[in-house]
Amino acid sequence: MTKQSIIIKDLPKTGGLESANLYILNTPVFYAAVHEVKKKFQSDDKEYSLTAFIDEETKDKLLDEVMVNKTFAQVGITKTSKPPRRIKYPLSSQVEEGKVNYDVVDGMWGFNLAKPEYSKKGNLMSVNVIDKEGAPFTDNIGNGSVVTLKLFGYRNQDGQLVVTLDTVQVVEHIPYEGKTSSDSIVDDVLGSYKVKKVEAKPAEQEEEAPVKVKAKPAPLEIDEEEDPLPF
Repeated sequence: MTKQSIIIKDLPKTGGLESANLYILNTPVFYAAVHEVKKKFQSDDKEYSLTAFIDEETKDKLLDEVMVNKTFAQVGITKTSKPPRRIKYPLSSQVEEGKVNYDVVDGMWGFNLAKPEYSKKGNLMSVNVIDKEGAPFTDNIGNGSVVTLKLFGYRNQDGQLVVTLDTVQVVEHIPYEGKTSSDSIVDDVLGSYKVKKVEAKPAEQEEEAPVKVKAKPAPLEIDEEEDPLPF
C-alpha cells in the first residue's frame, strides 16, 4: 500500500466557525456504508459510516497537529471501553475461525467516520463516492479496500476539529462479499448432503416476483461520544 499522508485546507469562516477540509490519503476501510444510510448503534437515526485505518505516524499527526476530535484503537490491542470488554479490532488469532478479522491492517489504528442522513436544518445529505478519475463509483466497497477520504471539519470550543464524511475516492477496490447460502449442509447426524433448490414458477404463474434488495454492510458498533455537527 502507498504511504499514507494527510492534507488540510482551511476554509473561510462561516458564522464565526473555523472550518477546513481534511484529506487522508491511502486509507484502508472496513464496513463502508456510503451509498445508503444505516441505523446508528442503539438509535433509530440513520447515517453513512465507515471504519478507517491509519498508521501510527498519521494518527499522531491527526491528534497533535490537526487536533481531530476522534478516538483511535490499535488493531489487535485496544479493548472497548464498555463491558464486556473485548478487542475492538481483533486479529484472526483472537477470534473464532470464520469470524471477521483485521489481519490486513495489523499494526494500524482504527477510528469511525460518519455523516448523518439529515442536516440540523432537515436537509437530506449524501456522501460523494468516486473512482480515481473522478467518475461516480456505484459498487459496494468491501473490507480492506483502500480509499482517499475528504472530510469536512469545524473547530469546537476546545479547538478540536470535528469531522464528517464528505467524499470517498476508491483507490484499490475489493468487492463487497455478502453472506450467501451454501449449496450443501454438513449435519452432525445426517452427514453432508446437497440442498434441494426450489425452481422458480413460470412467469405466467407468478403473481409478482419479490424485489431483491442488495445486502448492506454489517452494522458497526460505535461507542464514541463526539460533538454533533452544528448544521
